[in-house]
This record gives sequence, structure tokens and C-alpha cells, in this order.
Amino acid sequence: MIQDHNLNVPEQEYRDLELPSYSMIASISKHGVDVVNGIKTGGFVLKFGSLVDDMVFNTTVLNSKYYAGQAPKNPTTNVKNIVDLVLDSIDSPVGSVNTTQSLLGSKRSQTVTDKLEDYNSDIESAALKLGVYQNYTRSKMLKTVIDAGQEYFKDRLHARGKILIKPEMWALAYETAQTLITHSFSSKYFDQNQPGIELIYQYKFIAEVRGFKCKGMLDCVMIDHNEKKIYPIDLKTGESPAEKFNEVILIHKYYIQGALYKEALMDIMSKDPDLKGYQLQEFEFLYISKMNPYKPVVWVMPNSLHEHAMKGFVDVFGYEHRGVNDLLEDYYNCKEGRYCEYLQEVYENEGRIMLDGIVNNESTKEQNRDHS
Repeated sequence: MIQDHNLNVPEQEYRDLELPSYSMIASISKHGVDVVNGIKTGGFVLKFGSLVDDMVFNTTVLNSKYYAGQAPKNPTTNVKNIVDLVLDSIDSPVGSVNTTQSLLGSKRSQTVTDKLEDYNSDIESAALKLGVYQNYTRSKMLKTVIDAGQEYFKDRLHARGKILIKPEMWALAYETAQTLITHSFSSKYFDQNQPGIELIYQYKFIAEVRGFKCKGMLDCVMIDHNEKKIYPIDLKTGESPAEKFNEVILIHKYYIQGALYKEALMDIMSKDPDLKGYQLQEFEFLYISKMNPYKPVVWVMPNSLHEHAMKGFVDVFGYEHRGVNDLLEDYYNCKEGRYCEYLQEVYENEGRIMLDGIVNNESTKEQNRDHS
């Protein structure tokens, strides 16, 4: 069955696979083939959607991956800088013994706690090193730093090795997740007790799309064994209203994901005799806006848009979108050493490209008629 094709590997191992994914293909569409072998900038940047995804699809990782902070915002610059220096001197977890060295070189050991008041001498040393609060008495300086920096200190200490989430984001993500799980429009994707319905979350796969090997990770695959139907679903969050997702799908090129993943599932199903007789349904985007976390909407990608996404199309605003077929070809041409620095068209024209496609010819014709 389809579960047999689910890659049983950790997420990072999946991401390290040298195969094109939706994000890579979408990046080529936006920025060209430079992204294939380009310099990778930055690391993992937490987005609201990542937390919601884990809250509904992968709850077992919440405690190990995230820390729900208590401080709504960072303290003032002086307090933050002092607390950061105190934190730098602690290299052991809470409850263990940490050995520190003073500015004068003397060493001392103490049990690590998450109470900033237990680090008075470290706070003094940090304030002295930074040259701040010099006009304060010792007691006033300590009170100022401890009162303003305690929550920040505790959050940073406990969040080491995890992603620190501010309380406002955590609360909003939790509210959004609860809506998705309970709302009548979306609850079926999370109810594991439906007779004859199988739900697979974070479905990782390697498949062949139109002759090109690719990878993907789909939020949800719903298999209706009663009707022998398979539904691919991906959860999307954003700031735009739910009714505007038809514009969001163009901006973020989600149509590439829908087409690529559906084609991949078609490949998987064609090679598995146990799936004979099952019908793959249209790709579904479950969208919820963080501006209104009580209003999920399911947007269905019709077969007509699927075909356009594979071949390329011009949208209702007049913008051209290259198809998945061409984008996959660009990726492999680059990986195999052909047309990586430039697209094939540039090579064939010896680096000379005509500046076409800038002026809307229809609007020009209209202006000429107005002046005639």
C-alpha cells in the first residue's frame, strides 16, 4: 500500500537528499538556476506555519523541538547584554555543576539554576565589563537586572538546542491548531477513528515525475479504502484572508507543489499493485489565515490547473509562469553540467538576450487607438 513508499527517515536526512523538491523547483521559477548550486544563506527560520504543522501533524516533536517562552519581549539593551554574558558563562544544563572563571582568573563551581538571582557575582562582573550602571548602588543594579531579565534568562537557558517561541506566537498557533482539528470543514483530516479511512502525516517520498527523479514531503495523505480514493492535502497558513488564497497560490507558486506532488503520487500508485483500482483525487490545500484563526477553507486544485502548472501558463494578471516540466529540466541540466550558469537560450544566443516582454502590447495598441 501507499504507506510502504513513505521514507522512514528523519526530516533532516530527507532534506539532505540531493533531489529536487517543491521548494527547489519554486526557487528556480523565481530566481533561475543560480539557486541550484548557489551559496546557501542562513539556517532554519521558524515560520508560524511550521509550528502549526507540528501541532497538528507531528505532536511528538513539540517538546524536543520547541520551548514555549514566557518573556513577551526582550529586556532593555543593557539588561539583555548583561544577561547574555551570564548565559555565555554557563555551558551545562540546569541541575548540573558549572565551573566559571572570573575576570581576575579565579575559578568557582556552582549548580546551574534558572534563577537569575543565583548569579549575582556574574551579573556584577558583566556590568563592570560592559561599563554600565556605574552610578547605581550594587543592590539597585542587581534588582534592575534581575527584575527585568529573569524571564529572558530562563527562556534562553531552557531553550538551548530548541526553537524559542514567544508566548503570543505559541498561543496563536495553538488556537489555530485547535480550530483545524475541530472545525467541520477540516476535522476529517485529523480524525483517526473514521471507519475505512487511513491518514498518513508528513508523507516523505522519492518518485519519478515525467522522467525526472524528485522528492517531496506531503502534510497529509487521506486514503478512503471504502471508495478506493486517495486525497493529497497540504496545510498552508498565511496573513492573507482565506478568500484570497487564489492570489496567494500564484505569489508563493503553490501550484508547483500541487502539480509536482500529484504527479509523484501517480508514479507511486502506478508501480504498486496493491493500489490497483484506487483513484487519485485532485490536490487540496487546507488554508487558514493567522489573521482569523477560526476560519479554515479547503481550496481544490482542478485538473485543468494541474495541466497548466505542468506545462506553464499566463495568469489572469498577465504574468507568465513556467511549468514543472521545464523547471525540472533546468534543474537536471544544471546538475549535469549543462546550462547551469546560464539557461540554454542564453548559451544558444552567445550571451545576447533581447529585452522582450516588458511592454504590454495590448495596452500599447489601445493607446494608439486613443491618439488616432
